[in-house]
Amino acid sequence: MNRLDTWQRKSAWSLVGLSLVYTFVYVYPIFAYPAPGVVVRLCHVSEYAIWAIFVVDYAIQLHLAENRVRFLKKEWLALLFVIVPFFRPIRAVRGVIFLRQATTRPRDSLMVTIPWIIAATTALMTVIMAATMLDVERFAPGANIHTPSDALWWALTTVTTVGYGDKYPVTNEGRLVASFLILFGLGLLSSLTGYFATWILQKVREATPEKSLEE
Repeated sequence: MNRLDTWQRKSAWSLVGLSLVYTFVYVYPIFAYPAPGVVVRLCHVSEYAIWAIFVVDYAIQLHLAENRVRFLKKEWLALLFVIVPFFRPIRAVRGVIFLRQATTRPRDSLMVTIPWIIAATTALMTVIMAATMLDVERFAPGANIHTPSDALWWALTTVTTVGYGDKYPVTNEGRLVASFLILFGLGLLSSLTGYFATWILQKVREATPEKSLEE
């Protein structure tokens, strides 16, 4: 195990916890509006402090990588979450990357971990995108998303690609958020399809030797 792997294993679960805290401090001031000013300021300070820790962690991993070009190619999505302002709301989803790094299972056993990673990503994205949509739509003229329950219902029907249609964005910012969540939902369906296909093939491979022995 090289230095990068050691760092990732040791820091992973702490960063998963920080990702969950980041989700809370981002979502709470929006869902609890109007929250007390001191609470809002505390949440914003915590949000930027956790973001700074993410930046430092990425810099340490880049420093420890034996091949930095290969590391950047492999971890480009994590870098995008950290440095691009548009992705500020979904930086907590980076915690899913830490789940992958934290596992000590053999690569084949990741089949057990993948459903949990998909479920965690979906739950985080649903809550975070709901908060983001509520933040940009709440006071827009003609908006129909005014409460946390409206936003969560919209996010749930969007991420599952149901598209019920009773709640929808009316602002350009809201439509941008919706487009991102729609693409995520389509990717989620593709991931689930690929997972189940791989699971079926694995079960077939496991059963084939047994069948051959019986013959």
